[in-house]
Amino acid sequence: MTDLAELHTRAAEALDITEPWVRRAFEAVPRHEFVPGTVWVVDGGVYRPLRRADDPDRWARMVYDPARAMTTQVDDGAPAPAGGDVPTSSISAPTAVVTMLAELDLRPGHGVLEIGAGTGYNAALMAERTGAGRVTTLEIDPDVADGARAALQRAGYGEVTVLEADGEQGWRLGAPYDRLVATASVSSIPWAWVEQVRPGGLILTPFRTAFCSHGLARLTVSDGCAEGRFAGAVTFMTVRGQRARPRIDGLFSTEAWEESRESRADLDVTVLGGAHAEFAVGLRLADVAHWPQDGGHWWCSRDSWAYAADGAVRQWGPRNLADETAQALAWWEGAGRPELFDFGLTVTAEGHRVWLGDPSDAWLPLAVA
Repeated sequence: MTDLAELHTRAAEALDITEPWVRRAFEAVPRHEFVPGTVWVVDGGVYRPLRRADDPDRWARMVYDPARAMTTQVDDGAPAPAGGDVPTSSISAPTAVVTMLAELDLRPGHGVLEIGAGTGYNAALMAERTGAGRVTTLEIDPDVADGARAALQRAGYGEVTVLEADGEQGWRLGAPYDRLVATASVSSIPWAWVEQVRPGGLILTPFRTAFCSHGLARLTVSDGCAEGRFAGAVTFMTVRGQRARPRIDGLFSTEAWEESRESRADLDVTVLGGAHAEFAVGLRLADVAHWPQDGGHWWCSRDSWAYAADGAVRQWGPRNLADETAQALAWWEGAGRPELFDFGLTVTAEGHRVWLGDPSDAWLPLAVA
């Protein structure tokens, strides 16, 4: 049998944890207590169940792999008999967990609202810092909420409050909170979150655009707004209410391909493989989805699409999405190739604005897909 305690110790040693309380919490909380006996792994292009009882050593090694997230639910709990298609709940990789907690600036006694209980593991880590009675975690899926509640009780954190609720609405009964942290990504910061955090408190949430899946917004709340910079590149599943994104299957057809405009590509798509370039372009083209496929690149908005491969581009619809991408990349190059850490976000009741360098120079209302 694999020694779970030994794996736990090795993981703690392997992780680069600079925040002392985060290290103490990681060492104190048994991660394996929060991982279900059945998880989901990709096999043959679909998600298939991996049961702890069938392969306990593999399951245990996955639990304490510092860089590995584990999918704990697919297709909102209703996978097809042949296997699952879309991961819909998980326990995040330890590297992502400790990175986010280090940015949270959590203090003893702080009141915390977590959006996305998942397995309950992150709530347990925060409870080690604040006290279990100071953490409230919301979960929209009733089965996932039940699992988190049971795991927290089993591991000794039964005073953490687990509520079945839509996290986008927050939880006003416990407000104001000192910290609000989301473990699911958003493309639009709900105003309810800002209203429920005290002035001077922090909101920490994964942030994405249709174009780019990674970003970590760290916002300080003041009277009438929340504002701050992007603190890192993390990728999380999207909150259920914001999953919608442009889909090409409703636009593309043989007829559309024949009608499309053909030109030479005036952009280097390989640059988009860099996290900072992709993030910057995503801020300017927030409502445009982009993905590589079989050596080519696709773009899609609500009414247009583009495809680039082998130096040629085909575009269809009222927008020229490849040209817009080239213009955004040229802007990024001209700005000195700023990193995602150089960008910031201001959220008010009227909407979102992104900025580069100085929030007084807000340069772009953020278009949400």
